[in-house]
Amino acid sequence: MIAKTFLIMDHERFMKEALKEAEAALERGDRPIGAVIVHENKIIGRGSNGFATRCSDISHAELNALLSCAPQLQQYGHDCVLYTTCEPCVMCLGAIVMANIRYIVYGIPDNYIRARTIIETVDYIKQRIHGYLGGILEEECVALYRRFSEKEVGLCLHGRS
Repeated sequence: MIAKTFLIMDHERFMKEALKEAEAALERGDRPIGAVIVHENKIIGRGSNGFATRCSDISHAELNALLSCAPQLQQYGHDCVLYTTCEPCVMCLGAIVMANIRYIVYGIPDNYIRARTIIETVDYIKQRIHGYLGGILEEECVALYRRFSEKEVGLCLHGRS
């Protein structure tokens, strides 16, 4: 049932919520990446990047969102959609898969890390990701990221600075 729902969900609405999380990260001095997790058209989890302010290389928006709703994910993960302003990195992709989330929507493609290559080539991951949609509110996500670092946004968009 989620597969049909995924196709008609209001992806822009939920990406706007992820952008709010990214804005909060930027205001704190962190890389402006935000994520929300949606179950049955309701946000059940939120997270923003905390790389700098938490002094943690693993404080990514997606991981923080997963942790914020971990009990619900045990029961409903396979029916959830994760929205993130930037395509997930390899670490976050693995955590998303292990949380049984089958659907990912992102704003900015990450042409530096290229996690979608892993989805396309690793059977275990390919079988678990049923929907992978990018470019949602990409311009807004890029504009916010540019306020943080032109070099980093260049890495994402072009695979180089």
